[in-house]
Formats: sequence, structure tokens, C-alpha cells
Amino acid sequence: MKGYESEVVSWGHRLKALLAVVMIAAMLSTGGAQFTPPPPDDNVLEAYPLVFPVAGEHSYVDTFGAPRSGGRTHQGTDIFADKLTPVVAATGGTIVRVTIGDLSGRYIVIQHEDGWLSYYLHLNNDTPGTDDGLGAAMVDGIVVGAVVEAGDLLDFVGDSGNAEGTPAHLHFELHRPDGTAVNPYGHLLEAQGIDAPAATLAGVSGAGWIPEYEEINTSLVGRLDPGGGFTADVVVRGTTAFLGTWGRPGLCPGTGVRVVDVTDPANPESIGAFADRSEFPGTSAETLWVGPVNTASLSGDLAVVALRLCNNDEPGRARDNFRGLAFYDVADVAAPTLLSTWDSGDGTQGSNSVSIAQRGDGVLLVATTVRQSLLHTDRELGDTRFIDATDPTAPVELADWDNRRDGRPVVGGYDEEEIHAHSVSLSSGGLTAWVSHWDAGTVLLDLEDPARPKFVSAVGFIPDGEGNRHSSVFDETSALLIVNEEDFYPTEDDAHTEGWGTQHIYDVSDPRNPVEIAGFATQRSSDDGAGGLGLDGIYSIHDTVMSGSVAISSWYSDGVRIVDLSDPTQPTEVGSFVPPRSRDPVGYWVAPNGATAFPMVWGVDVQDDLIYVSDMNSGLWIIRLDDASTEDEPGPSPG
Repeated sequence: MKGYESEVVSWGHRLKALLAVVMIAAMLSTGGAQFTPPPPDDNVLEAYPLVFPVAGEHSYVDTFGAPRSGGRTHQGTDIFADKLTPVVAATGGTIVRVTIGDLSGRYIVIQHEDGWLSYYLHLNNDTPGTDDGLGAAMVDGIVVGAVVEAGDLLDFVGDSGNAEGTPAHLHFELHRPDGTAVNPYGHLLEAQGIDAPAATLAGVSGAGWIPEYEEINTSLVGRLDPGGGFTADVVVRGTTAFLGTWGRPGLCPGTGVRVVDVTDPANPESIGAFADRSEFPGTSAETLWVGPVNTASLSGDLAVVALRLCNNDEPGRARDNFRGLAFYDVADVAAPTLLSTWDSGDGTQGSNSVSIAQRGDGVLLVATTVRQSLLHTDRELGDTRFIDATDPTAPVELADWDNRRDGRPVVGGYDEEEIHAHSVSLSSGGLTAWVSHWDAGTVLLDLEDPARPKFVSAVGFIPDGEGNRHSSVFDETSALLIVNEEDFYPTEDDAHTEGWGTQHIYDVSDPRNPVEIAGFATQRSSDDGAGGLGLDGIYSIHDTVMSGSVAISSWYSDGVRIVDLSDPTQPTEVGSFVPPRSRDPVGYWVAPNGATAFPMVWGVDVQDDLIYVSDMNSGLWIIRLDDASTEDEPGPSPG
């Protein structure tokens, strides 16, 4: 992914704002107008009057009724915010519980004057600046029997209970006097002045209302929001889905690879995580490969995680944080075992993509890209690396290659930073590799001797032009190469072309002379006069997997697009799915028109007749293509 520039509040300013909110909340706790909500009429869909309970930057989506471990369902709304963000009373009433639960952590319950109740779970239990579980002191006066008013400071956002290890958040519940849990999502929207759909205001336990989404010839099967946003790649093997995590400077959730049990696709369940901040602090686990391997050293399921520094400027790269690849034995998906690591080198950003192939000569070949490695190592190490992982406990680098140093001459007025290698995709037998370079096209390498890669041909190189070649996938059966052009600058100027980018389709039956035979773009990703360019989201393509003659692609705000390539000269869209609009936890993503809530589909994978979709903001979605079939086990998608 090429960095998208948006205005993000600096951490220093956020800290000042946090302190200011704390002071305001403290003042509110000493007095103010009494807030007494009238009892809601059960027969009328009206908002329950609330003050929003998190006094600071936050994000939340509707997961009420979603499945949880032990047969439970989610009875509230998770409001994600920085640890120690103030939590305030949503309405006036009497505190009836202040306690600690194994799952709920530290929590408070308020009985309102009309008999309704509000619950505030996972409150902070850490000493500020730590994760020690020793900071249990609460706000003075917050005890059972105390009377509070709306807006009074109660406590602070934390990760206590079973939220330990997840991004900090407040789990907020709203209950009727008889104890029935009501979906609080719509009432929280209304508390912020946002009109809520009637369905959300009528939600009761088990309703599981899902925000509006778009589907054409597809059906929603199941979903899971793991929380915290910034979900990256998705890979599915057997009954397990693996979700990566994206991060940037100051926005590094460090949640690693989340593991999801999809034995019942209608009720996916989080069961763990690995390669997270506890093992590799300061890294983004954007892409990964998971699959069976059979070597003299390992016969079983292997996961390889590409770890890249969140803070990848020069000072960030100078730090001691590990960056590169991590190899895991995932025979036990709930508790993967770290086998080894491969370091991409001092001064580098780390691995941006990973592809693996079991060769006929017995070598387990790993290919990875290390963006700008050539420039960050004084031209000593190229951006594309090839590694022998036949013994996954001791991977050995075989070669590094860079188009700027070892490939064809690059002509025109290029900035060398814009022709780096972004992603690599190996053929199934590991004898060739397609490497996508940003503005220097997609290059085919001969890997007959993987220690000596040889340039064969290239596609998509336009002298003095914007290429944005982000990723590619090669379908060996049809000899088709699909190349995705990612663009975050949709309006034309001296440096950028009009539109969000195009998917390019090449016939590579003669690998030395590839021929472009077609292109595909969604209506909102191009200004074709039939609806106009989409400016209320990010409408660029990202990744693709092939399933038979069907290309399934992630198009960020245009969701998932399913395109039939039976006649590759006439790509035909046969289905689509667009998740609901949602916002990332800190408002990093901003659309050209200023919108901050929109779909952001990062990755796709296919297994059996199901398509697994990762949305950066709202998590995992599982869909089915109606009246059509897909084939199992596509190749892994590059990031």
C-alpha cells in the first residue's frame, strides 16, 4: 500500500486534548444541571436520552448480538479509544455496582431514575503507562450508593478482564428495568446528533442488527469485528481464518495476526493472536502466507508473517525493533509456535509482502519485498529477496534483486523512490516470480537457479507515466496475469492521472512477450460519465485472488468485485459486496470530500463456496456468490 496523506492529530496535541477533557469531566462531577431522561415508550422507536459515555476520540460499530465464546452473544457496544480516555455517566442515577469480573474486568453499573440501567465494562486496571494490572484506583466518590449526574466522570477506558491484549475500549450496555439488554448502538448515535435507523432503536438481545451494506448476486453468511480497526490481509485455511494488521507512525495497534475459528461460518469466533506487540513491538503484520509444507525439517502447517515497521522514517528504521519475516508452526492454531525469524537488514522498513512455493527440487522457496531496501542500504541490498526455508527453523537468504540495479534500464524523469518493488508472487513450482514495481511495471524473473534471478520481461512500464503497479496474480491454467494499479490520488494533475486506478489483464502465454488484452474498473473508480468519480471514499483496487476463471478483487470503498474472465478480453462483473460505512479508530482515512466513514476492503480469500473479506475498519465478512461456484484453494494474495 502506498501511503495516503491525511491530517492526523499529533500525539502531543491528543495528549493535551485528553488532559483538557479530564479537567472538564472533573468539573462536571462537582455539579451541573440535573439530567433526568423520561422513560422510553416501549411501543415507540425513540432514542433513549444519553450523554455519550466516552469523552475523547473514539470509534465504534454495531456488533450487538454477535457470537462470543461459550455460546454468549455480545450484549453491548464496544467503544474503542486510547487507554485512560475519560468514561462519563451516560445519564443520571445511582451506582448499584462497582466490582471486578473475570470477563468484564473492572466495571460500574448505574441504575437510572426510571429503572433502566447502564453498564461500563473493561475499565482501566493498569498503572498509567504500563500494562501491569496494578492501577485499580478509581475516581473519588464512585462507590455503591453514590448519586451521579449525566456527564460525571466515572473512570477511564482500559483493557481489563477478557479485553486484555485487545485494543483498549469501553464495553457499554443499556438494559430495561426488567434486565433485558437493548442494543445501545442507535442510542449512542443519537447521543452524538446522528440520526439512527429505526432498526437500531428497536434492537433487543439477539437482534444482531447489521448496518446497511450492498450486495449484488451475493449473500452475507457471517461477520466478526475483532475490534481496533486497521485489519489487513485475510488468509483462510481449513476451519481457520487469519487476519493481519496494518499500522503507521503513531497508529500502530500491534495486534499482529488475529486467529478466527470459522468452523461455523455464520458464527466466526476469535480464538487468539500471534506475532503481536508482545513478540514484535512497533510492527505492522500486514500480509502473511499460511499453508501445508513438506520438507525434511517440517511436515505440517506453516505460517509466514511479513513484519514491517509502523514508524518507517529514518529515525524509526534506526531503532532496534525487529523487521522481516517470522516463521510459525501453526499445527495448533490457538497457540502457534515461533520457529525462526529472518531479518530484512538494518536500516530497512521490513517485509511488505510474502509468497511461498514448494519446488520440485525440494526447496521451500520464500520471496519477499523490502520496500526501498536498495535506497536504505546504500544500494547493497535490493528490494526483492529470495530465501531458502526448507528448514523453517533456519531460513537462508539466497539472493537479492532490484530492477533499478539488476533489471532493464529505467528511462524518463523518475524519482527512484517511485520505482521500488512493492509485492512479489511466485509461480506454483517456484520457477518464476512476478514482481510489481510502483512506477516501473511488473517484472517477470526466471528462478531456475533461485540464487541467480534473471530478468525475462515486463509489463505496464510507461516512460514518464504514473504506473502504481501494486500487486499481481498469475493464473497458470489460463496463462493470464492480473495486475492491479492502486492510486490514492483520483484527480488529475502534473503527477497523477484521472481516476483511482485500473485492473490490467495480460496474456502471458509467451512470457517473453506479454500482451495486454483487457482492463477492468468499477464505475466509481473511473470517471466514465456513468455516475462519476467516487469522492466519498477510497475507490482504488488493492488485491486479487483467482478461483477458476473468476477474479475476486478488493476495491477498498467499492468493496469486493467478482469478475468472470471466461473470455478474458471481455471481463464481466457477476457479483459484488460492499460492507457498511464505518470509521477507523482515529480518523486516519479521509476521503477527498472530507468523509471519514466508508468501507475499506483490504483483502479477499476463497475456500469452498465462500469468500472471506477483510475490511480495515469493520473486520471480517463472509459471503457467498449466488448462483455460481468457486473453486477451492486459490494462490495467496500479495499485500
